[in-house]
Amino acid sequence: MQFAHAVIVISDTFAGTPQANWPGDSVFLSIPQPGNVTGLPSVDLVGPGFFPTLAPAGQNAVDLDGSTGYGNSPAGELQSVQSLALGNYTVQFELAGNMRGATAQTTDLCIGTSCQSLTPSNTQPYTLYDLTFTGVSGQVSFTDGGPFDQQGNLLADVGVSTPGPVPGAGLAGLAALALAGLYARTRRA
Repeated sequence: MQFAHAVIVISDTFAGTPQANWPGDSVFLSIPQPGNVTGLPSVDLVGPGFFPTLAPAGQNAVDLDGSTGYGNSPAGELQSVQSLALGNYTVQFELAGNMRGATAQTTDLCIGTSCQSLTPSNTQPYTLYDLTFTGVSGQVSFTDGGPFDQQGNLLADVGVSTPGPVPGAGLAGLAALALAGLYARTRRA
């Protein structure tokens, strides 16, 4: 994952041991915690050793509709531990459909109360998304709306960035000010 001239503020490849009803890691938590209560929404961590065909080759991914039962609303939710300060952000991630023939499901990506929705087809392979949020603050969340059948959209390789300084922009600004000052001094003379 690369961000041109950006500062990465959140990054998660979901490393760890794949398992049903994954509680999360130090970057994202399954909501509600602890993430493995029968009858409540949950997410699964899939990868080598646990549904490896659902994850990108050799990597882990999150099944956004975990294994705690049917009928949960939402089906599953991941929420960042970190809360973002007011600003502009780009969220880059890979999202696939459920890849198991279930009904296409909608995933909402939110920063605070600002949300964008994606509904990949159930056969969509992992696809890279770059979504921009302007003037937002709060926690980053990915929520699968269901239909709550333990076969959710699949999420991998998440990064959140904020625009960074363009290399040389500070020097260019100083040079412009110096030229303006020189021009003003020359006109006065």
